[in-house]
Amino acid sequence: MHEHSVNLNDLSKLSAEDINNLAKIEGEKYSKSIKISQIRNVYSAITQIRNDFKYRNKNKYSEKIERDLIVLKPKLAYAAGRNDKVMPFQKLFDKAIDGVINSDKKNKALNNFFLLSEAVVAYHKYFGGK
Repeated sequence: MHEHSVNLNDLSKLSAEDINNLAKIEGEKYSKSIKISQIRNVYSAITQIRNDFKYRNKNKYSEKIERDLIVLKPKLAYAAGRNDKVMPFQKLFDKAIDGVINSDKKNKALNNFFLLSEAVVAYHKYFGGK
């Protein structure tokens, strides 16, 4: 099986099933190699972006939201630099960030990004990630 069979070029095109399947595969993989503390800063930043999007921006994509997404990339790189087992997580979320930025339907893409990140963390926990 390839790294993942879900196309992340445009996150607005992901179905709920795509998100769930990808999150399950990736969450299980990460549960064996990554501690939640190693990605907590990234996940906290994603949660902050989600809250800004929802409450400050009233679910409207903005330049600030895009800037905040792009700034996640160095946070991901830092986490991967500290522990190379985080690299697959970094690669997935780098692609997912690009899949939001490159989308014509940014609101839907961003919502799918949030769903994906929450689902990956949930499956990480479900499969015994510490």
